[in-house]
Amino acid sequence: MVVREVDWADVLTRLLANDRLAFVELNRLITATLSQLRAYDFREEWDDLRQEVLLALVASAQAGRVREPQALVGYVRIVTRNKFMDRLKRHLSRSEDAHLPWDDETAQRTGTTTPDVRLHDLDTALGTLTDDERRVIHGVYGEDKTYQEVSDAAGLPLGTMKRRLRSALTTLKRRVAGEAE
Repeated sequence: MVVREVDWADVLTRLLANDRLAFVELNRLITATLSQLRAYDFREEWDDLRQEVLLALVASAQAGRVREPQALVGYVRIVTRNKFMDRLKRHLSRSEDAHLPWDDETAQRTGTTTPDVRLHDLDTALGTLTDDERRVIHGVYGEDKTYQEVSDAAGLPLGTMKRRLRSALTTLKRRVAGEAE
């Protein structure tokens, strides 16, 4: 089998010129990426995902953010993965059985008779973080905001916000695992 080398710069140019063949080639790349992610449970959403990725690609290319066409494959893979993960998070947040037993009442509703002790440990560990670290953790994981949105809301530079997030996660990991600092 002969594998032909794809000129992604040409594909991008043709896509921006509304060439259907370029559209098909990029759809193949996106579908291959979804297959690598083992996103088979979401096959009914693949068309929507491919469309979202293509729209993001066209918008980025028209805005001049895709500077190196040779990096197009990596860009498409990253955008596809991010879009898939966003859909997966939304799906899990809507799923009724995705709730964790935070208290006795919720534990009984989900069929668990005893609350998970690790959640109590996590709650205790969260209480030991600084206010800034808690705000960053809550913004990223509780409110599902982007790093930039959390950074803007906290009035912190992006690098500082990321440093606080990494520090908070490391602290939580140590404390939940029972390690001393």
